[in-house]
Amino acid sequence: MFSNQPRPEDVVRLPEIVALLGPYLKAPDLFSCIQVCHLWNHLLTPWLWRSIDDSENSWPVILSNHKNPESIGDKDTDWIRANFAKYGHHIRELTSQWGVILEVANTCGTCNHLESLRIGDLSLSKTRDDNHDSSNNNSSSGSHGTGTNTNTVPRYEGPGLRPLNEATTGPLLSPIFEGILQPRQAQHRTVARQKQDWATAQHFWLLVRQNTQSLFSLRLDASLDWLCGISKVGFIFDTLASLENLVNFENDMLPLDPNILLERLPGLLSYRTRLRFLHGDYILTRPFNQLVYLEIWGSVPSQTFFTLLKYLPNLNALRMEEFRGTLDFTLGAHLILENIPSRLKTLRLLYLYARVDELFANLVIPWLPHLTEISLGQLRPATARALGTHCRKLEVVKQIEVGTTIYQDNIKHKPTVNTASILLRECATLKVFDGISHTLEANHMLKYPWACRNLETFRCQIIGIPRLTIAEQEFLDSTDVEAEPSDGDDDIDDESDGSVKNVARTALAKTKQRSLELQLQVMDHLAELTSLKVLDLGYEYRDIHGAQRKKAQDPNWPVKIEGEPTLDSLELTLATGLDRLSSLTQLETFGFEGVNYRIGKPELSWMAAAWPKLKVLRGLHEDDLQNVVEDPERTKLREYMRDLRVDVRHATLRPKVTIDTLHQEKGQW
Repeated sequence: MFSNQPRPEDVVRLPEIVALLGPYLKAPDLFSCIQVCHLWNHLLTPWLWRSIDDSENSWPVILSNHKNPESIGDKDTDWIRANFAKYGHHIRELTSQWGVILEVANTCGTCNHLESLRIGDLSLSKTRDDNHDSSNNNSSSGSHGTGTNTNTVPRYEGPGLRPLNEATTGPLLSPIFEGILQPRQAQHRTVARQKQDWATAQHFWLLVRQNTQSLFSLRLDASLDWLCGISKVGFIFDTLASLENLVNFENDMLPLDPNILLERLPGLLSYRTRLRFLHGDYILTRPFNQLVYLEIWGSVPSQTFFTLLKYLPNLNALRMEEFRGTLDFTLGAHLILENIPSRLKTLRLLYLYARVDELFANLVIPWLPHLTEISLGQLRPATARALGTHCRKLEVVKQIEVGTTIYQDNIKHKPTVNTASILLRECATLKVFDGISHTLEANHMLKYPWACRNLETFRCQIIGIPRLTIAEQEFLDSTDVEAEPSDGDDDIDDESDGSVKNVARTALAKTKQRSLELQLQVMDHLAELTSLKVLDLGYEYRDIHGAQRKKAQDPNWPVKIEGEPTLDSLELTLATGLDRLSSLTQLETFGFEGVNYRIGKPELSWMAAAWPKLKVLRGLHEDDLQNVVEDPERTKLREYMRDLRVDVRHATLRPKVTIDTLHQEKGQW
């Protein structure tokens, strides 16, 4: 008999279901999906082309070889142009650092629905042929032979220092560039590259003008000015003003008077730029109400800081690198602000050095009473006290990591012990304390009750707990074998040895009892934080960075990561009170890497049952270094937890590292 009941596999043929998958799939997965069938191809191709970044996926390989003779007829310029002509109308976000992408996007006639256009460093995008020509150019200009290369800048043979070469120009692609463009220094660029750069700059500005109705986000990279200068800054202001829906602007290209910029862009909400573009002759001189987000790359004088707060009354978030220095702090904030406190809610300060801690605490924080979130490279005592006193609405405190990995013995400027306690006992509104490098002593933690009872995220180490080593525990548990009777002085020695061992066992037993009592109290304290979603008690303690360096120097070296967990940290076993955290029913992340945790299968079984919303465990993750020898016990525990809860992900607080990447910045701006 035939059945009209739908089969399970029929769900993949429902357009409504397939279309919902698009936003959640990454480019490689989308590329696989569009090859499944015509329906999937039709529904998911727009998502595959919606966001294009030519520094990701297969684009770098394609673009670095698109001029290669072996690519002719395959993935060459014509192939790129044909694909943009066919699918360009799907692109909403374009991030590019290749001139050929900007050229085809401008000329294909379909890329006129862009919502975001971000330019990377165009000076670095070179094909293999470009690098070969540049190498020949350098050799030709540096040699004293008689031969000449018609594709390179002529070698200077006059007296004195070599003058800076003016770049070769090409044709104007539109009358709008008449009298606007000016060539830049040739440097080591071939004539062909100079002409290409001249055209690339024009293609970019024409592409912007094609999308005046749709663009809401734009980034100008410094390399745009390096490729081709703009002699009349009014051209840029006019172009920006034509973007009716522009709300996010990132300017790394050249100084723009912020007074004119904000006047011409009344809808601008977010602005990212360099300090020198906002300082000196380009500082704000009158109020602008539209801007709510400002990011500054550079060291900011305190006077400029307060001037920005004064003339941007609706500024909600400010991100900056640092204050310039101790001698630069102004005492006249009340005069600049006219005694009106700022309404700033979010402040991100990458570097807060000890030398400016007191000044920042006393001269800046009192003017930020509405602050709800602050992110700092380092939270220091004076700042913590000032935040607790003046920022009564504070909800989020975050530590910004700026290193490749977090290794406690290598931190040059460790946070002062118990600094976090100042905030935890003063800020009743605090919901997030994300400062994993900070340490809290257990006795101090219990002595000063916390005011923040609605804490949702707590990343901090708890230390100061007297713990027995494994060897000490084994000694405490051991019993002496009855010794055979002996005569003379041997009896005296045996009695003396036994007495010493008994004294040692008694001392260890007392230490263990004190440790247990203290740990149970800490667990009870944490158990009261019933709103907790994230509880991280430790971080990567091993010298990952050192292992990377050794492996890079000697590829045959068997990777051994050195380091020991914090010995005076919590023991997270059922016997020491882990089960008292059963009240944390909202917990989604639990971290214990770097903690001397002694977790076993019984503890994992308890976690799987007691924390139904648990999504992430930190501490049993796989090492991502090549050839690293895994701890077999940790591997067994991880696999056991996966059998219990396949939905729980095993992760680490540190970023993913590779052997050949020794210097990466963790902080993201």
